[in-house]
Parts: sequence; structure tokens; C-alpha cells
Amino acid sequence: MQKIFLIVKREYLTRVRKKSFIVMTILAPLLVVTFYGIIFYFALNKDVGESKKSIYVSDASGLFVAKLHNTEHYEFTFGSTTESEAKQLLEENYYAVLIIPQLDKNDVKGIKLYSKEQPGFGTVNYVEEQLRNEIKNLKLSENNIDPKIIDRINDTHINVSTIKITSSGNETGSSGASMAIGFFGAFLIYMFIFLYGVQIMRGVIEEKTNRIVEVIISSVKPFELMMGKIIGIALVGLTQFIIWILLVTLLTGSVSGIVMTNMHLPTEATNAMHSQVQPDNDMGSLIFALTHFNYVLIIGMFLFYFLGGYLFYGSLFAAVGSAVDNETDTQQFMLPITLPLVFAFVLAQSAVTNNPNGTLAFWLSIIPFTSPVTMMVRIPFGVPTWQIILSMVCMIGGFMFTVWLASRIYRIGILMYGKKITYKELGKWLFYK
Repeated sequence: MQKIFLIVKREYLTRVRKKSFIVMTILAPLLVVTFYGIIFYFALNKDVGESKKSIYVSDASGLFVAKLHNTEHYEFTFGSTTESEAKQLLEENYYAVLIIPQLDKNDVKGIKLYSKEQPGFGTVNYVEEQLRNEIKNLKLSENNIDPKIIDRINDTHINVSTIKITSSGNETGSSGASMAIGFFGAFLIYMFIFLYGVQIMRGVIEEKTNRIVEVIISSVKPFELMMGKIIGIALVGLTQFIIWILLVTLLTGSVSGIVMTNMHLPTEATNAMHSQVQPDNDMGSLIFALTHFNYVLIIGMFLFYFLGGYLFYGSLFAAVGSAVDNETDTQQFMLPITLPLVFAFVLAQSAVTNNPNGTLAFWLSIIPFTSPVTMMVRIPFGVPTWQIILSMVCMIGGFMFTVWLASRIYRIGILMYGKKITYKELGKWLFYK
């Protein structure tokens, strides 16, 4: 244990003292918050930087004359022209020419929009919406139907509240909130395993090709070296992750305040955050549900699968790194290792969220190859205690098995040079004395 501790200390300090680690630890949260702010700004200001578009309308049918609405970004001028004269009008600072032929409101065809450049989706969509609304209003008037009545009917919203009956009483929930929390945790675990698992593999390959490992294993056993590298890099990742969470939380405080201000949440939604009364609107229900999760359980399970999944896959990445001489040769071994994790992440977006307590979701959350992602998606929906315990036991057992498997490969492969390794060769290494 003392030797493993020394290797852990070496791996940890060597990496956290690098300038690249310090820069990325500080820069990554800044980039995340910056991109978050930029995305939100342009989401609220979709037309930022756009000039007003003047559109000349030639309506031979007479159905739309003076009925298309001008806005801050669109101005309609009505007149009469032909398709052959459209080019001349475009030279007169018109952005586009809309030509509407004689048509029947029950068969609207042949409308054309001419412009010098391909119009953006927003422009085409706005023109189509204006024409569609006018045709709809004409049809309603023919049938003596007030358009306001139709608008009131179309404005009907249904929000089904989910109530889970438990032994301790009724619990209010939200499938949307459960899915959001589950996916956030699963995505972090998914990225963490790939990011730091690859670091283990590259570190082993680098030491192997530089022949540094020959000096190291003269003092420690290959198993001790492998475990030290896995645990040391895990602590590096955990340190970086904690710093990222703290910085992102602090930096996004002001941005989140702007988000909430611009969303104009209804009063009942805001009050719901401080009371037990569930609001009727969708956003209020989501916020209300987010305040009623068992975050102690969610965070505890996240930390367990965060580390458990990394240790499980990290040992396999270390074995791959020890078996090859360069990163190019890792491709044939990487696919079988990473495929179950990708498979779990893809299924989590469909089968698991649609039926979080189904047979498929159950087995995916028990098998160690897929449980780190799948169980994190299921936890917010509510998972029986015995399934959680079984999954954790299988995760620990799986980690112990992969460590044993990886150590058998590692002890031979770490000193193997200049030979192309096959799966058959790896199988033989498992039984070498």
C-alpha cells in the first residue's frame, strides 16, 4: 500500500503541477459560461444585426393587399409587377419580390418569392405564416366563425401532474425534471470515463515507449504501478471536476439571474419554489419538481458511479496501453471496451427514459459495463433499494474482476516491445505464471 500511495502521489502531483492542467482547469469554466451567455443572448435576440427587409408584393388575387403586417424587420410594399420585372425591382433596394397569382383560397399554389440571395428560414417562415393566417381567417369568415374563438380553443394547455404513492406518503414528481437531472449526471460520467481513461492509456504507452517503466518496475510490482496510475489520475480528474463545478456555479450566478428575469416566470411558479402548492403551468411545475428531489441520494449515487465507472473502465484502458507500442494500435482494442458505454448512452435517451423500471432498464443498470450511465438516468425516477444495492455490488465486483484481468495483461504487456498483439495473444497472457 505504501508503494501504491507513492505512485498515486507521483501521478497526482506530476499532472496537477502542469501548466496545461492549471490553464484548462481555469479556462474551461470560463469558456462554458461564455458560450452559455452567448447562446442565451442570441436565443433572445435572434434578429440581432439584421437590417430591415423590404419586400415588394404583387398580389393578382387581391386576397392579401394591405393585410400583411409590417414589423421591425420586415416591410411590405404593395403594387403590381410581373416575374420578368422582378429583377429590376430587386435593383431598387428591395430585398425580395413576392408574386401571388390568381388563386383559389382552397388551393393555394404558385406563390413565388424572388430575391438576389437565398432567403433565410426566418424570412420564408414569416411570409408563409402571414399568408397562412390570412387564408385561414378568410375560410373562417366564410363559415361565420369568429377567429378569436378558434384562438381561444387552440390556446388550450394540458399539464398532467405525476404523483408517486410511497410508503411514506405521496410524492410530487416530474418526468421532464427527472430526465434532465438523470441525463446531466449520466453525461458527466460518460465524458469523465472517456477523458481520463484515455489519459491512463496514453500515460502507460508513453512510459512504455520511453522505457521509463523498466526502471519503475525494478522497485514496484506491475500491479502496484497500474493501481497507482489509475487512482492517481482518478484523483486528478476529481480535483479538476470539483474546481469546475465550483467555478461554473459562481460564474453562472449572474447569467442565471438574467435568464430567470427574461423568462418572465408567472407569479405562481415563483411562489411554488417557496411553498407546497404546485402551479398549473409547465415551467412552474418543472421548477416545483426540481425542488423536491432527494439530492442526497442523487449526489451520493453520482459520486459512486462517477468513481466506480472510471475505475472499472480505467483498468481496461491501462491494459490496452500496456499491450501496444503506440496509440494507433489501440483502435482494435478500444472499440469492444467503449461500445457498451456508447450503447448505454444511446439507449438511455430512448428505452430507459420511456420505461425507467422496465426489464431492459433493469439489466442495463445491473451490468457493470452499462450501469454507470443507465443507473444515473434511472435514479431520479425512483429505483427500488434492492436494485440499487445489487447494482453497486455488481459494480464493485466488476471493478475487482477488471483489475484482475487488466493486471494479468499489464504485467506481461508492459515489457513487451515490437510485436503486434492479437486477442489470441492477450488470452495467453491471462494464464502465464
